[in-house]
Amino acid sequence: MIFNLRNTIILFSLVAIILMGSMTIYSVTSIDVNYFLRFLLINIIVILAVALIFNQINLNRILSFGWILFIGNILLVLSVEIFGNEINGSKRWLDFGFLSLQPSEFMKITFALFVIQYLRFYSFQFTRFRTLFLLAVLFLSALPIIIQPDLGTGLVYILMGLMFLFICGVNRIYFIGMSVFAVLLSPIIYSFGLTSYQKGRITSWFSSDQNLSEKWNILQSEISIGSGGLAGEGFLNSKQNEFNFLPEADTDFIFSIYAEQFGFIGVLLILIMLACFIGLTTLLSMTEKRLTSDLSPYYIGTYCTLVIGFSFLLNILMVSGMIPVVGLPLPFFTKGGSSLLCFSIMLGLIFTSRGFLR
Repeated sequence: MIFNLRNTIILFSLVAIILMGSMTIYSVTSIDVNYFLRFLLINIIVILAVALIFNQINLNRILSFGWILFIGNILLVLSVEIFGNEINGSKRWLDFGFLSLQPSEFMKITFALFVIQYLRFYSFQFTRFRTLFLLAVLFLSALPIIIQPDLGTGLVYILMGLMFLFICGVNRIYFIGMSVFAVLLSPIIYSFGLTSYQKGRITSWFSSDQNLSEKWNILQSEISIGSGGLAGEGFLNSKQNEFNFLPEADTDFIFSIYAEQFGFIGVLLILIMLACFIGLTTLLSMTEKRLTSDLSPYYIGTYCTLVIGFSFLLNILMVSGMIPVVGLPLPFFTKGGSSLLCFSIMLGLIFTSRGFLR
């Protein structure tokens, strides 16, 4: 591993994001300082362990099992209906005793591995059949997630899958056609394809006439963010969390607590760290793309980098009320084993594809 300025900035920005995420989790739980140190240590150990394991495995070997991992992931998603734990009316988690996993979170990774394995056989050359086949696989594999019901994760999975196909070179005409098709079918999907709970989330976002219970979460989130002002209320001084006004404060809406404590300056700092990590990692991938004929590392590394970036963006837009609530975890902030493991695997793929740890 070569410690040049670019690598140092990438590592520093990543460590800063993980540290700020761990501090925010601690501020929400407020158990004791040992809990914070333990949570931070778990984050670091998991990320390093996954990155080092992936670093020791040849990337080509990982990609060669793409279809097996993808099918196995689909079976795990389907098994949730039988063996899963029901929380808030949805079955999304498998309980392994020491850890509860949400299999749908890993679909974003295994679909990408499957696509690369499939396209490598054809030297990443698209035909109409190959494009339609991959699009069909993407949408059909999203159905078990949406049926759970977990519409938010299902839509995010589709969005990330389409982004990956775009990176790989699918003709833009397909994306234009799908956009037009989605707009035309949206009234039918809304009327017959959504539950009353899902419809309520959409209407509460568009309308200001909803009752307080229907818009409580996003209202409290906006209050929390606005209370931060320029410099924030201070670490451990979140009133929304202290008086339990904000539901899901340690998961979906944890960024609201961070913004309340550290204000605009803190939000700007985390965005700068994220921009450094995303920008420099992408720049590194574009440089290495010109040095090799095998585009697999470029595709998987760029995709995982952008997924982390878009996950941050979508979560921030969600808690700010700019898009409907979709229950998307915030990378390295959200308290949850599935989220941490999923994004750690992405980091492992990023570092391995770039030869960052070699």
